[in-house]
Amino acid sequence: MNKDNFKKLIDAILFDGQVRFNMSCFIGKLNISDSVYQQEIKNEGKLASEYGVSSLGQVETTELFNCDSVGCIAGFSAALANDWKTPEWLTPEFQQNNPENVHYNMVQDFESTSNRFLGLTSGQGKKLYYPENDSLWKFLKYYESDRYPNLKYIGEEDGEAEYIVNKYCDWDDDDYEIDFSSIDYKTAADVLTRIMNEEIILGDDFSDIRINIPAITGE
Repeated sequence: MNKDNFKKLIDAILFDGQVRFNMSCFIGKLNISDSVYQQEIKNEGKLASEYGVSSLGQVETTELFNCDSVGCIAGFSAALANDWKTPEWLTPEFQQNNPENVHYNMVQDFESTSNRFLGLTSGQGKKLYYPENDSLWKFLKYYESDRYPNLKYIGEEDGEAEYIVNKYCDWDDDDYEIDFSSIDYKTAADVLTRIMNEEIILGDDFSDIRINIPAITGE
């Protein structure tokens, strides 16, 4: 783990995550008009994480984050890793010259760039970036719902999904995913801080997520 880069990521998310952070895309734009963006998010302080997004297939400017673009943890990491400039693999020229599996390759590039920046393995990154399978966010919803009361499952209504999971399912049951709109920037920064401080251990492909409780030593 690269703790210095974790700290840079946390600082960046806290700095403008209210208007820029959305876990539903690597890099994208909110599905709202410019006037709504300016009024509700910029002026009224609503969270960018609460809105739907359209992912950007490519970025045509030299800046990875520009105007009203938003991004997830891996998007912020990739932006930091590239000094907020657009990497070659996200430009129209590169994608036009490499038409095979453009979307798949772009996902892999975001993952690998973020993993290198943060010092994570591929398995650790997937647990952090995605809502399904053995996602960290599902683990926290199941085991630490008191600490993160805003975390929701997709399609959860009146607590029904949470009740079913808690009563009948394991925390990593494939039938349920976390609603990424329920992860705001402060929650993301808190979780990243706990990972950086080794309070949350992500494990890997063959090891489980766990909460590391520091030993209490006597004087």
